[in-house]
Amino acid sequence: MKVMRGMGSKSPLLRRFAGFTFVPLVGTLAPLLLLPIAARVGGIDGWYSLSVGQAVGTFGSIVISYGWNVLGPALVATTSAEESLSAHWAESLRERLLLAAIVVPIAALISVFLASPEYVGFTMAMAVAFSLGGLTPNWYFIGRGDPTSIALYDMLPKLVATLLTALIIFMTGSLWAYPALWILSSLVGLLAAHRSVGYPPIFRGSRISTTLRGLRKRLGVAMIDGLGGVYISAPVPIAGATGSIAGAGMIASADKLYRFGLIAVTTLGNTLQAWTLEPDAPNPRNRHLGAILAHTILGVIGMCGLGLLGEFATSLLFGAEAKATGAAMWYYGIAFLAVSSSTPLIRNLLVPAFKTRFVLAGTSIGALVGVASMFVLGNAAGPEGVALGFMISELVLLFIIAPASVGQLLLTDREASAS
Repeated sequence: MKVMRGMGSKSPLLRRFAGFTFVPLVGTLAPLLLLPIAARVGGIDGWYSLSVGQAVGTFGSIVISYGWNVLGPALVATTSAEESLSAHWAESLRERLLLAAIVVPIAALISVFLASPEYVGFTMAMAVAFSLGGLTPNWYFIGRGDPTSIALYDMLPKLVATLLTALIIFMTGSLWAYPALWILSSLVGLLAAHRSVGYPPIFRGSRISTTLRGLRKRLGVAMIDGLGGVYISAPVPIAGATGSIAGAGMIASADKLYRFGLIAVTTLGNTLQAWTLEPDAPNPRNRHLGAILAHTILGVIGMCGLGLLGEFATSLLFGAEAKATGAAMWYYGIAFLAVSSSTPLIRNLLVPAFKTRFVLAGTSIGALVGVASMFVLGNAAGPEGVALGFMISELVLLFIIAPASVGQLLLTDREASAS
């Protein structure tokens, strides 16, 4: 079965960087047209409910993705046989569809207990819509160095949905278009991507025992991703549980701006991963060091940008009622530096070498310390305490994985010298 290769793993790095920059940039700017409208139309209760539904759905999507967003690109980047690539795609979709049937209803139920009373149904719909993000085809095209397919099958449907949603909310004053059109765009993009890879059979000819074996094989990476998702998704719900809806709305604004910034980290990581891991790359150590340096520089720039401009930016985007404080934005800025610095260590060094126990240890301890810190500091210091606890979680992960990453880099260098 023939699979469309798109740009291919041999695309020049500059072309790859341009593609992986343009696609997320458009995807980032589109919500900037929608969310300010939604924040003002829904008021603080609607803004909080939208954000908490997104948070629960984001965690659900991480569970559904089951580590494929982390492991999948490296697996595809190091695979050349067309039949094997089709098998990877079918196996991933089979596992994630089965998980979605379980996770989506649970996410909707959890959102009921966190929603503002006036927005229960809407919050459930947001949780469902964002849970379906776990079915994204992006990991496959990232591994193939093919940003064009990401634009066609993920960015374009979501861009159309976002622009239509902004228009409908502005005209009707109702937020319901957001989850409805987001669900539709996710399903349309997935079906189109499945068609582009040649309709490999998903369930036909497969056994449940084979699927369960695959789930067990990726359990370590999935646990890393899932535990990371706990503290990634926790700030807004914990801020609502430990304080007022107004305080949670402020954290929601800080969190949104922070996640806009993380698009840059994802872009850089996607651009460099396939290049760094090319099997026949000359001097792989230099490529790893280049990726680490680039992510560190990006982290410093992002930290300063969030810390210095974050309060003004959240006021401008989401309104004075929901703006974040300067202190909260500096905490999120330091977290941004930690995430950017840890990205090449996890994606390019530890996970491809199957040294996931170090990442699992760091993520587990980071999740435990982070969630506890957010809850304790949130009760003691309000929303800024929640932001501080979130920062702590990301720093803990970075400090734990750094020594193992240095060891793997030295091993990679020795192996390259020996060969």
